Amino acid sequence: MKDIDGPRHRIILPALCWNPRRRDFYAITTDVSVEGIRFRSSSLLIPGEDLTCSIRHIGLLHARIDRAAGQEFMVSVRGGRPALAGLVRRFVTLSRAQDLRAAEPIRVHRRVVPRQKIVAVTLEGGHAVSGHVLNVSVSGVALLVDQALELGATIRVGQKVARVMRHFTHGVGAAFLEPFEPDAVHEAMTL
Repeated sequence: MKDIDGPRHRIILPALCWNPRRRDFYAITTDVSVEGIRFRSSSLLIPGEDLTCSIRHIGLLHARIDRAAGQEFMVSVRGGRPALAGLVRRFVTLSRAQDLRAAEPIRVHRRVVPRQKIVAVTLEGGHAVSGHVLNVSVSGVALLVDQALELGATIRVGQKVARVMRHFTHGVGAAFLEPFEPDAVHEAMTL
């Protein structure tokens, strides 16, 4: 995808996007400018589609896809340049905090959203709470939980033991201590 003139700020934030005609899908921001927000996703998207995106640390945005090429797509936020200018300031602040001058982290394993999303999450003390699986890969899981979990805590997600590696609003990302075999990760899987 050709770059737009003007400063672009690299920022890596996960997002969940949707519209009435498309299933929820995951994307990740790659950069932002006053012209729009660029994302990467495994979903094939069409210019002109309207999307609602929930972006970590940013919130809900209503946007329109301006361009799409392969796994990249560019959106403009509804509300025009004045609305985007305030968002750009938030994105730039987060971009500086991420300090992406180092090599960009690359996800190695494909993420899937299983049909069975509700799972028991057993804490170190044996107490179980309900979790909602956002996505799962060979190496880990992102899930929503109402219980505060400490980074580094060992938990059991269904039948898999995992370690809490990151926090996000109302949830955690956990790495499995024993990864799945690649062919075991699919929409029909159960944890």
